[in-house]
Amino acid sequence: MKTNRPTANRAWATALVVVVAAAGVTVLLGMSGTASATPPCNLTVNSENLAHNAVQSAINSANPGWRICVGAGSFPEQLHIATKGITLVGAGTASTSIDPASVNTTTVDWDSPSAATPLAAVVLVDNTTGVTIAGMTIDGTAASSSIGGCSPDFVGVDFQNSSGTLQRAVVTGIQLGPSLLGCQNQLAVYAYTGWFATHNVSTPVKHVTIGNTVVSVYGKNAITCDDPGLTCTLNADTTTGIGPTSATAQNGVQIAYGAVGHLTNTKVSGDNYTGSGSTLDWYGTGAQATGILLYDPGSGTTVVHSTVTACPDPIAEYETTASSVQIVGNSISGDEGYGIVVNGAPGTTALIENNTVNQAATGAPGILVDNGTFNVSRNTVTHVQSGGTNGGSQVVCGTGSYLSCPSTLSIATAAVQAVSEGIGGPTSLTLWDNTFHFDSLTLATVAMPTGSVTVLWV
Repeated sequence: MKTNRPTANRAWATALVVVVAAAGVTVLLGMSGTASATPPCNLTVNSENLAHNAVQSAINSANPGWRICVGAGSFPEQLHIATKGITLVGAGTASTSIDPASVNTTTVDWDSPSAATPLAAVVLVDNTTGVTIAGMTIDGTAASSSIGGCSPDFVGVDFQNSSGTLQRAVVTGIQLGPSLLGCQNQLAVYAYTGWFATHNVSTPVKHVTIGNTVVSVYGKNAITCDDPGLTCTLNADTTTGIGPTSATAQNGVQIAYGAVGHLTNTKVSGDNYTGSGSTLDWYGTGAQATGILLYDPGSGTTVVHSTVTACPDPIAEYETTASSVQIVGNSISGDEGYGIVVNGAPGTTALIENNTVNQAATGAPGILVDNGTFNVSRNTVTHVQSGGTNGGSQVVCGTGSYLSCPSTLSIATAAVQAVSEGIGGPTSLTLWDNTFHFDSLTLATVAMPTGSVTVLWV
């Protein structure tokens, strides 16, 4: 994307005034006239002054609404955008990078229960709205050595109680060394409102949009959106985890604690925990890596036309309070655990439609639903076979319209499994026009002694 000042042959209604504001910063004033598809730059940062905090200087000098264009080069800076909405745009991810040699604590993680956990972000967007970051690489590789342990939190791009957009970007290198890889403090893109500290729901709702962004080389989560009062929209993003590792249980995308997420055309792969405490059984006590984790998401969350590959638990939702979600048109392959699981609470509703689940291992359900009302329609589930150990703690009653059974029956994995744990609400499952290939059992239902499962075939 071209982000330099307008070309000389363009017609202007007023004169162009050039003012040198600071080393490496050029201010362009008096720009009007012929419209352009690319807005003009209010400030331009060139690469000849990389050692002078040129980008942060431009941010400090900018007025709200200004567009700062950052040229090609490697800028060893830690950036802080606060209290004003600006656009920060680079010359492309292969040309412009923000890559500090070290990072300092610039805030505290409001999403920690005590609001006292220090946080060091390569780019911090702090209590503001209307911020856009585009066309650049955010690289924490060099700075990772300045993080000496599981504190402070190490973040690539942090939207703290803010609204903004991250687009056409690369975020990488938010990963500590092998001895610290198990720390939970490594989040590549992190958006939150601070509800854990304040218990206040942000009004108006904060909106964070992440589009056409690539996230790799992260320690814990690639993209995290937490807290009520926040809506995150993800479109055409790609996250790539470490692959099989015993060091950490990664998540590609996490929508949690009341945040609403809208994922479209998101590609997630390579989140695979193999440590001694790992489990592929959703009802087990060990740790799991998840491609797309919906942990108490806000009602209205959607996961649409996304692809999850080589993640043991590709799309997993866990609820402690009721919500309504839609999981539609997604493609899942290479998973070793459950393909899609929605572990709801009484009152949960979910539409699971038009998904393709192609299992890589035996002994785990293709689609599992538990506690709530579920519409499972027009899905294709392939290669779910009995005989494995995943899901071994479950009790299976078989098929039927209403089942309530003791906990002594044996396991038999199925393409679709409906569960009622008996925690206050039954499970109601509607099945319509699904396709099953090479599956040992189409439907299994599970009911704890106080639970019930109702299945409606349409």
